[in-house]
Amino acid sequence: MSTETQRPWYREFWLWFVFAPPMASVALGLSLLATAVIKGDSMVVDDYYAVGRALHRTQDKERTAVDIGVDGRVMLDREYGQITVLLEGLEEPPQQILLQLSHATHASRDVTMELERDASGLYRGDARQPLIGRHYLRLQPTEGGWLVAREVDAETREVSLHADQAPET
Repeated sequence: MSTETQRPWYREFWLWFVFAPPMASVALGLSLLATAVIKGDSMVVDDYYAVGRALHRTQDKERTAVDIGVDGRVMLDREYGQITVLLEGLEEPPQQILLQLSHATHASRDVTMELERDASGLYRGDARQPLIGRHYLRLQPTEGGWLVAREVDAETREVSLHADQAPET
């Protein structure tokens, strides 16, 4: 007489062999969904307008900066986040300018600040964070009018604002 004991269902090999891949894919899918919702894409910062279903970048403000002769440089102390801007070529420099440093890949490293002109004619600001990596620099008066946009490499500490020609269309 043979007495064969039957194993419980959760100890069967074929059950886990069949159901493990679908359960793993559901778990992976939920984790990817959570990542997409929590760390969504950041918005692109620039001047765009829509024509039909296409988007076009406007460069009117950049052309205005070339026409009025905006010149100068931006000095970056990357370790401490100190920023100094020297503007030249303007008959009447603005009292305040808006500086945006948009990080190329991490929106959490973006810096936006209003800089006021001091008695020496320099604009100074503190980003309150190290300036790590490549950034896109946008400099304009707070009331608008003109815009200087540059790419800043990861190691660059001084950026020229000299615009010798109008942006390409």
